[in-house]
Amino acid sequence: MSGLDETFYAATNKECCEEMADRHNWSLNRVEPTSNDILSVDCVFDGYCEFPQSRMDRTQSDDSKED
Repeated sequence: MSGLDETFYAATNKECCEEMADRHNWSLNRVEPTSNDILSVDCVFDGYCEFPQSRMDRTQSDDSKED
């Protein structure tokens, strides 16, 4: 199942998924293997999960760039 009911983020291992869930207070649903040697798992979280904006995101915007 995919869509707004789940959010996928790649990670190097299951422990990283668990740390991500703890750090952001997300509910880790499952961990799926990938074919990537470095990011070897997909962390699957319940619902829509988004990383909080970084300081850089809050201080810069695409609107301020000149073409």
